Amino acid sequence: MSSEFAGKAVLVSGGSRGLGRAIVRALAGAGARVAIVGRDLKAAQEAAAEAGEAIALAADVASPADCRRVVAEASARFGGLYGLVNNAALFAVKPLAEVTPEDFGAMFAVNVQGPLFLGQAFAKALFEAGGRGVIVNVSSIAGTRGAMHCGLYSASKAALDNLTRVMAMEWTPRGVRVNAVAPGHIETEGVTEDFASGRLDRAAMTAAIPARRIAAPEDVAQAVLFLLSERARHIAGATLTVDGGEGL
Repeated sequence: MSSEFAGKAVLVSGGSRGLGRAIVRALAGAGARVAIVGRDLKAAQEAAAEAGEAIALAADVASPADCRRVVAEASARFGGLYGLVNNAALFAVKPLAEVTPEDFGAMFAVNVQGPLFLGQAFAKALFEAGGRGVIVNVSSIAGTRGAMHCGLYSASKAALDNLTRVMAMEWTPRGVRVNAVAPGHIETEGVTEDFASGRLDRAAMTAAIPARRIAAPEDVAQAVLFLLSERARHIAGATLTVDGGEGL
């Protein structure tokens, strides 16, 4: 346990499972108060129950109205917010020749529109209050390299990387610092299931990573905490890669 974030409130989208839940645990362990946002309220409540001073909020980040609502609710509950982690994301494996307009709209609504409007609501609240805060967007190494049958996902993360830079350019002078993390493969529940089913080959994946290990969710969570902290106070508009060299 540490007290690095004692008294600070952070909203985490997609915080009820996988990487998001690891980020919530890390923040709680560092003394933060956490607002956990997810589509599944029960799952968010379960995550909140193990995270100390935490609340669960149901929302679809593809809805700008939901984004505004959860920022307002979390701010009211905690007396303001210090941090926002845009972790909620949609992932799909589909050849580009089979992509539909609906697929495109859904992917970009969650992966790009969601971070934009959650970030906008968060930043506006701080601008109005004269406060200072930090946003960390969760991107992917897929944003800087092509991934077979993952073209939509890769394109959405490339857009998020650029959105991060422009957010930082426009909002850092006004007191809201913005950065991103770009993980490679992470050993979440879904990846573990893919190993068990044979959809993914653990040995081949590990061999392709110079560090010779797949990231634990905690590896990425600690990078998020670093960017949220005062230790990173002079870092803005950066995308920190956390992949053991996988994307080299």
